[in-house]
Amino acid sequence: MSYNIKIADVKDPGIDLALRNLIKSAYNSMGLIPEKFLAANISSNASKPSFFLVAEEDGKVIGCNGFLANDFLLNGINYTGYQSCWSATDPQHQGKNIFTNLITEAKKILKAEGAGFLYGIANNRSNPIFTKKLGFIETPSLVLRIPNIWFVKQFYFTKAALPNNLNTCSIQEEQVMQHKLMQFPSEVKTINYNNSWLWGKLIKKKKYGIYWPVFYAGGIYLATEKDLSGLVSLIFKNYKVLFVQFFSCKTNTFNGLLRGWKPSKMNGFIYYNLNMPEVKHLNLMIGAIDIF
Repeated sequence: MSYNIKIADVKDPGIDLALRNLIKSAYNSMGLIPEKFLAANISSNASKPSFFLVAEEDGKVIGCNGFLANDFLLNGINYTGYQSCWSATDPQHQGKNIFTNLITEAKKILKAEGAGFLYGIANNRSNPIFTKKLGFIETPSLVLRIPNIWFVKQFYFTKAALPNNLNTCSIQEEQVMQHKLMQFPSEVKTINYNNSWLWGKLIKKKKYGIYWPVFYAGGIYLATEKDLSGLVSLIFKNYKVLFVQFFSCKTNTFNGLLRGWKPSKMNGFIYYNLNMPEVKHLNLMIGAIDIF
């Protein structure tokens, strides 16, 4: 291996510029992402810090991968899960197993530090590497859209009770919500109903040549299953959206509260266990992913 892998200080202006140039080159982007964006993107306020690994050759950064920390709860015990994100390899250095070695090194570091697991949603290029070379397990992603039609929307709600949390690994949803509010204060909205709440993004989506408001749910906390219908009704009332969209992994216990789930066109959620007991359910929604 002709390059070295190390943890990089993404708050350092020189490192920040090198990473932004690398990402621009790797994805053939028109321009650089903003200064300090990467540091803000992975500053999640988890109990353990997020970080970037870089591959350096002759003093030049030729590869990188971010690891965004979030806290999870499993059977009353806190674990930190790390999302793999911001993967990039210099096009002139393809074929050197840079990406594979970055993830392998991260496994060693995080295993030694007691982290719970690695996870994410990979793109079409990296997904086969994660699942076929690096031992990640993939669970399908599901999507559901509830339209703003009063006599149709009630069909989507089942009469199922909230499931118990035994052997269920659930993200600290408020931590994720606060991180997204900091990043996108004008887009992220929170809805409260009784003692339950839901958060997500209010955006415009083009349909029939017109841009319509839609609501993409990022995550949810339910004190009781009966509050779910009330939360969705409040979204329709407050924002007059065309639909509310939920995006979840197949193992999520939340899914049983709604009917009409369909396979998503996106790749599934990937998962690699480090120090946790095996779990039956991994509760992840799209808000846990940095691209949301």
